[in-house]
Amino acid sequence: MTVGGSLSISIRTVAIVQARMGSSRLPGKMMMDLCGHPLLFWVLSRVKKTRLVDSILLATSDRAEDDPLVELAQQLNVPFFRGSENDVLGRFLEAANVSKADHVIRVCGDNPLIAPEEIDRLVEFFEKALRAENNMGDRLYVFNYASKMGNGYPDGFGAEILSRILLEKLANLDHELASREHVTKYIWDHPDQFMIRTFSALKEIAYPSVKLDVDTQEDLDKMRALCAGLSKESSAQEIINTYKKKFGL
Repeated sequence: MTVGGSLSISIRTVAIVQARMGSSRLPGKMMMDLCGHPLLFWVLSRVKKTRLVDSILLATSDRAEDDPLVELAQQLNVPFFRGSENDVLGRFLEAANVSKADHVIRVCGDNPLIAPEEIDRLVEFFEKALRAENNMGDRLYVFNYASKMGNGYPDGFGAEILSRILLEKLANLDHELASREHVTKYIWDHPDQFMIRTFSALKEIAYPSVKLDVDTQEDLDKMRALCAGLSKESSAQEIINTYKKKFGL
């Protein structure tokens, strides 16, 4: 494992951005051009604009092919952590421990238009839910990264959040490498063991059919057409309005 960059000593909530070059469907997509910048540049730059996150951290593998991701993070003054390529859950837990995070936000690197304001809403909801549930941090899991449980969210604006305590619990419970690659899959496979919570998207962005993540070349081409009318500072509502104009809904 390798750690680099400077981290705040008073971190409470850390957004960990998961990214690697070895995508099965679109290899190297993290560094592919998206309107003048690598895709990962959009992700890191937008997450940095959150108000309620104490620090962000890039979590990538220790493979040489992921060196460009680390170099980009360093250019943006984003700390990084390098660990196992396949045991992503283990990598996340180590990154959370290194950053001394109490709460961990998981951000997928293939969401270039992730909305900082929606990450902040996620943090606010999580903290309120913790108080309401008497600090059940070893069971509480909150998400808004996709349209599930009737929340109305587009796919790609939000993230997921859980405590470091729960992350440790998952690492001890989940021994299947195929499941650990997806970090929180064990929660979804055993919903009766956890408190899974979400909240409704604001009506201005409540378009659950919209997909803003990049899995294929077709996704990337569509994202390039969309981002041509946007900037790294565009809000979720501005993104939806531009999406309507270009693609309809």
